[in-house]
Amino acid sequence: MTPAAPDTVAALRAIARDAGVTAHVHATRLTGPPGTTSLVATEPVAIASLYKLPLALVWADLVAEGRLAADQPVRLAAPNRMPGPTGVAMLLDDVTLSARDAVRLMLAVSDNACGDAVLDLVGRDRAHEHLARLGLPESLVRQGSAEETRAVLRDTGTDGWAAAQRVLADPDRAAETSQYDPALASAATAAQLAQVLRLLWSRPGGPHDTVRDALAHQAWRHRIGSGFPHDDVLLLGKTGSLGRLRHEAAVVRFPHEHPVGVVVLTRAARPERHLPRVDAAIGELARVAVGPLRLADDE
Repeated sequence: MTPAAPDTVAALRAIARDAGVTAHVHATRLTGPPGTTSLVATEPVAIASLYKLPLALVWADLVAEGRLAADQPVRLAAPNRMPGPTGVAMLLDDVTLSARDAVRLMLAVSDNACGDAVLDLVGRDRAHEHLARLGLPESLVRQGSAEETRAVLRDTGTDGWAAAQRVLADPDRAAETSQYDPALASAATAAQLAQVLRLLWSRPGGPHDTVRDALAHQAWRHRIGSGFPHDDVLLLGKTGSLGRLRHEAAVVRFPHEHPVGVVVLTRAARPERHLPRVDAAIGELARVAVGPLRLADDE
């Protein structure tokens, strides 16, 4: 594959430095002639709820192989599920839905309850074995959202998610959590998450269409989407956020061009929850990484 030009790498480093983040970036053309742009793309990073992306690939593969059913009922009992700010996780009563709808909510609004349910269906060991067979041994779905939340509460000495977020965001406390550590949390490299996107785009059929469509319905466009503020650009993505960690993996497609998968993983120097400059930098990093890879789909 063609390596990124030195001036592109220098631009990526400058954007990250100016935004006060450590950045791991990988962009790759998903069809057509090979081409990549990379910045520290092979170093494992804790990925927060971005674990749901490789999990979705495994689920879709297992359904395509006949080992799981897309319409399998999934019951999410209110007392047993981890609360969260979106989707089923924010509801008050018991919910039953199909596995494919759980996958859609897991991706489109990062529903924590649905993420845990899909992980239960797939199984952690089976997910790791499948990802290793795909050549993705560093894409580790170590835990779901419930286990991640319990770890953060334990690390911050708090008894609720809102209190834990306040501790992690306090600039006077410099709080840490095991969920920042790729050796303990769900983890991946930027290059391997880009490979997850490549595999998703190479597999035709119903379950993989379900995943792609869910990514197209992602509720947030303030990160990678901010770098492509055009009505005719198709953007399909999944974010991941926890404290200092702000990530996104997305597919960007300009009209009549080959789609480009781009992954931007960042850790901010500052702990505050609201850092719009960092979100904007993720969009700029993606724009700079994708730019050299744009190519008409008849080339």
